[in-house]
Amino acid sequence: MRELRLFGTCFRIAWGRLCRQWPLLAGLALLCLLLPVGVGRAAEVLLSQGVAFEGVALAVTAPAGDQTPQQLAQYMGDMEDVAQFCQIAAMEEHEALEALKNGEVTAVLALPENFIQGVMWGTNPNLRLIVSGDRPLESLLLLWVGQSASDILSAFQSGVYAVLELYERATPPGLTRDQVVLDINLRYIGMALERETMFHSEVLSVTRVLPIALHYRLALLAYFALSAAPMFVCVYSDSWLRFQRRLRAVGRGAAPGYCGGVAASSLALFLLIAPALALGGQGPLLLRLGAAALMAVYSSVCCAVCCLSFRSAAGCGVAAFALSLAALALAGGIVPTVLLPSGLKALSWLSPVTWLMELAAWPGGYPVERSTWFCLALTGTGMVVLSLKLYRSQGDCQEVTL
Repeated sequence: MRELRLFGTCFRIAWGRLCRQWPLLAGLALLCLLLPVGVGRAAEVLLSQGVAFEGVALAVTAPAGDQTPQQLAQYMGDMEDVAQFCQIAAMEEHEALEALKNGEVTAVLALPENFIQGVMWGTNPNLRLIVSGDRPLESLLLLWVGQSASDILSAFQSGVYAVLELYERATPPGLTRDQVVLDINLRYIGMALERETMFHSEVLSVTRVLPIALHYRLALLAYFALSAAPMFVCVYSDSWLRFQRRLRAVGRGAAPGYCGGVAASSLALFLLIAPALALGGQGPLLLRLGAAALMAVYSSVCCAVCCLSFRSAAGCGVAAFALSLAALALAGGIVPTVLLPSGLKALSWLSPVTWLMELAAWPGGYPVERSTWFCLALTGTGMVVLSLKLYRSQGDCQEVTL
């Protein structure tokens, strides 16, 4: 009972110290309420509307008398998926180069003589793609399309060679080689024209599970909670730790003082986080407030470790800012998760911001991974043990100056 009364006393003293900073608390509360909402909406607009792209225009040329460019323009124009981003026109070579120079077309595709016959018989003659250096994005797109077409052509030619090899091993009666070559090429042409039936389209969000606005709102809120350590330096100041040493001298433990400081910090963080989740979150209100309380307790323990490891407000602020910013970036709170390098993307589950985001979104019906609960419990317990040890050791080493 005496320890409980001591905890209550320490909590009131720590809370009184925090209340002296009420302008800072009020400003941070307003920041936590308004800024995540604004950033979330801005990110949603930015990442949802995409990049304006008007498509490319491709001029196809061939030696005089070759009708292949006209045939390609006709057949390729009938393919809806190609026509969405590429317009093909048949031109003479000098006309096409002049159009490229004037910016009327994006690139010129120069076909060699007997191109179709070369493809059918497997010689695969080389093509020339002439692009403009002033339009790198369109040039890269055409390069990607050309590489994809080359891969498809190589796969089809492998199939043609395989069929012809079987034909040579066991020639069916009444079937000529020319007929086999024609039939298998027509079969692959039909597969190419109906290639849309071979693929399954799936729309993915750049922020994976959470909607874009909610993802950035919760990420920024978690970042604010973890980087608020400098605000709680007064709870772990030298004068307070010196007083704790005097209590230890008369047989009182360090746990009540430490728990009182963490509880006061948790209450302050709860008052910062709860309005943002209550007004902008999803799910039952009581669950949102419960998630805010868990976030506040975890962030308070993180702030305690930071305050006790870096005694000054400046050092604590720099450390909290750097660590929280790294956790925010790793969780996809700056650059979307799907755009991160594969190595960082694989480590995103190790970010405390990721854990707190999942915890905050949980009342809205979004899943929380088992690894998240495990990481929260493991790291939370480890930080409690570490910060309590620091609290006790720094209280023991304080000296009273006369």
